[in-house]
Amino acid sequence: MRKIIFSSLFFLTFFNTVTAQKDILIPDKQYFRCENKWVAIPPKEGDTDYIYGFVYLDRQAGFTFDLDGHFNIAENGKFNITPHERESNIKYRLEPNTRLFAIIQPEQLKEMNLPAEPEWLSIYRKDEDETDQQVRRGFIYNDVGASDLAVPILLEAYKKEPHFESLEFELAFAYNALEQPEKAIQILESALKNDPENSLFYRELGYSYKHLKNTDKAESTYIKGISISKDAVEKAEMAFNMAGLYYESKNKKKFDEWAAIVKKYAEKDSVYLQELNKLETLLK
Repeated sequence: MRKIIFSSLFFLTFFNTVTAQKDILIPDKQYFRCENKWVAIPPKEGDTDYIYGFVYLDRQAGFTFDLDGHFNIAENGKFNITPHERESNIKYRLEPNTRLFAIIQPEQLKEMNLPAEPEWLSIYRKDEDETDQQVRRGFIYNDVGASDLAVPILLEAYKKEPHFESLEFELAFAYNALEQPEKAIQILESALKNDPENSLFYRELGYSYKHLKNTDKAESTYIKGISISKDAVEKAEMAFNMAGLYYESKNKKKFDEWAAIVKKYAEKDSVYLQELNKLETLLK
């Protein structure tokens, strides 16, 4: 009887170990939340092998996956690893449609005999704490929709050099994306005192007031922004945002005024014109 119980427990332990390993390797992370992490891509249906590698940020090319090899999980929960031959590196630039990754945990890295970070990573992390590189990283995170990750990086730069080129815009953009317009306004008002002819600041500030439904402030800000902007697309965007605000309040007269400004600056195939036409139809 004791031998049977031991065998059952032995089998159960193996089963639980395998299950535990698989439970840890759950693909639930977007690639831009895996910077400087080892990750695994679970096997496709009918296959048993995971692909593994390292995600890093190339500040020129964007987020990149460096393939390191593949592995499967044995019945005893151990990893059977087949490293990639290092004579040639295989790298993949990561795009918005990239599959979700599973982050490999520290205890698993030890079992796989992997370092916390590859030696070559230092090349890509060089000078990353310099202000210009922090702004660049913040821009990339904003661009992929991870403004929550952009903010701490940009704030570090802001403490050092608040008026560094593009920094205030990127930080305000991040706050607006996170639906924190009050913080964006604070940044932009300071920015405009230093650079009162920057139309990007007015564009973003108008958006902040639009988000707060402060129609008067949004309108005066966009009027100023359009008057100093030299970019027709930028003018069309600001006008469209203002028209949208009046659409929401069902103020057709003011909507028509701003719709006319959109049409004045937008190109024929512009997305602003396409969306404006939809709003005009709904507001009739």
